[in-house]
Amino acid sequence: MGEEERKSDSVKTDPGTGYKDGALVGEDTRECRNDANSMKIDSSGEKENDCNHISTLEKVSQNESNAGVSVLSKSALKRKMKKDLWELRKKEKRIQEREKRKKRKLDPTHRINTVTRKQLKNATMANSNCKVTIAIDLSFDNYMDERSLAKCVKQISRCYSINRRATNPVQFHVTSLDGASLKEMSKNSGYENWDVNLHQKHFTEIFSKEKIVYLTSESDNVIENLKDDHVYIIGGLVDHNSHKGLCHKLAEEKCLSHGRHPISENIDMKTRKVLTIDHVFNIMANICNGQSWKEALLEILPARKGALEKTVDDENTITDDV
Repeated sequence: MGEEERKSDSVKTDPGTGYKDGALVGEDTRECRNDANSMKIDSSGEKENDCNHISTLEKVSQNESNAGVSVLSKSALKRKMKKDLWELRKKEKRIQEREKRKKRKLDPTHRINTVTRKQLKNATMANSNCKVTIAIDLSFDNYMDERSLAKCVKQISRCYSINRRATNPVQFHVTSLDGASLKEMSKNSGYENWDVNLHQKHFTEIFSKEKIVYLTSESDNVIENLKDDHVYIIGGLVDHNSHKGLCHKLAEEKCLSHGRHPISENIDMKTRKVLTIDHVFNIMANICNGQSWKEALLEILPARKGALEKTVDDENTITDDV
C-alpha cells in the first residue's frame, strides 16, 4: 500500500459528515440544504398568500388582471389591497350618506333647519337688515407660525359660512389681508368671490376711529348692545395664549375704544373665557339675528368650556371675558 493510500485511510471523518452520491457531505452543507428547503416552503406559503391577495383584489378591482398583480412584491400587494379596500369603503359610505339624506328629507323639521340655495342667494350683506359691522384684523402675521396662521384663516372661512347662513348677515370685513395671511387665504379657491369686504389696508385706514370698538378679554367695558354705527374689531390672532393681552395693549396704544362680551354676566364657565375667532363672530351674528346674550353663549360655546346658565347667587362675580 502506498503512502497516499495510507494517508487517505488515516483521514478521520467528522461525526457530522458523511458521503452521499459519492461526495462528502458535512453539517454546513446539510444546513444549506435545509435552508433551501425551508425557503421553498416559505416561498410556497408566500405564493398561497399572494393568491389570497389576488383573489381579494379581483373582488375589489375587476379591472386588474392576475398577471399584473402577481408581479407586485408582498408589501406592494398590501398597499394596493389597502387602497382598493378604501375605495370599496368609500362607495359604501356614499351609499350610507344617500340613505341619511333620504331620511333627513322625510324628517318634518328638515325644511325648518335647512337653508335652501334660494335663501343663500338672497341672504347677502347688501340685502340684510343688519348694519352692524364686524371686522377681523389680520395684522398679526409676525406673531403666528405657519400652522397657527392656517388655523386663523380656517376660522375666518367658518365666519364667512356662518354669515352666509344667517337670516340677516352682518357687514363682514377682513382687513390687513396681505403678506403671509394673503398667501394662506389664497389656498381657498374662489375666496375673492365671497360675500366679504376684503381689504389690504389696516382697519384704522378704513373706518373712523370714533366708531371702532376693539374686542378684547382684558377690557373692563362690557358690551350690552351692538350698534349699527359701530365697527367691532376681532383680533385675527391664534397664539394659544402666548401673547396674552396683545390686542388690549394695541387698542390702548392707538387710543381705540375696546370692550368685551358679557360672558360672566350671563353664564358660568369652568375654563378661561378666551374664545376663538369664529365663536366670537358667531355669538355676535346670533345677537344681531334676535338672540339674547345668554341664548347665544349657551348655544355657541363648545361643551369643553363647561358653560352653564348663571344662577342668581353668582350675578356679582365678574371675570375677564372676550
